[in-house]
Amino acid sequence: MHMKKVLIASDDAHTIAWLREAMSALDASVTVCSVGELKSRLIAESIDLLVLDGGRSPEAVVQLVEQAASEGNDLHLMLVIEPEALAELRVPVHIPADFLVRGGTSAELVARMRKLLWPGEEVMAQEVIRVDGLTLNLATYQAYVGHEPIEFTYLEYALFMFLVTHPNRVYSREVLLRRVWGSDYYGGSRTVDVHVRRIRSKIGAEVARRLETVRNVGYLWKS
Repeated sequence: MHMKKVLIASDDAHTIAWLREAMSALDASVTVCSVGELKSRLIAESIDLLVLDGGRSPEAVVQLVEQAASEGNDLHLMLVIEPEALAELRVPVHIPADFLVRGGTSAELVARMRKLLWPGEEVMAQEVIRVDGLTLNLATYQAYVGHEPIEFTYLEYALFMFLVTHPNRVYSREVLLRRVWGSDYYGGSRTVDVHVRRIRSKIGAEVARRLETVRNVGYLWKS
């Protein structure tokens, strides 16, 4: 799967340096822009996580991010604010989002970002998922039905793992292409349908019933 892409938007050099240093612990590609450049960057790029310096008055930039999300930009938001902004802070509810008050530790920041980048996975210390006779080992890229190994291709496994670790949410084909194949993939979105058919044929009817097709939208894994 492609490396996660993180965009830092800030006009403060010290904040940027702190954020960059903290993110060195994450397996992610980090780029930086000014707050003024943010709108054009969100239009031009596919971003997994936006780390936004909201300062003392974050509402205007939060609205900008919400607008980008409403137009199909599938991103998560980490908001860094000054203590004075807490009284009137509004965290978006329609996109995955969290915030940190300036003065918090780098460890807290990284923990919150990790949760946004890999939701659900941070609590799977054993890295093994079991459901209806299926065993999925996230660490070794192995899958079994009962005691029989499933011969997945890499992309079949990557797609299946993504859906299983992000349950109960519908993902469009376009979003799945970005999240699994990566933003540099230029093939048609129907390749997702082909891979889903192959996955269903390999995991058996009992497990396959959890992998639902949502008509005219995409796919859903029901936990």
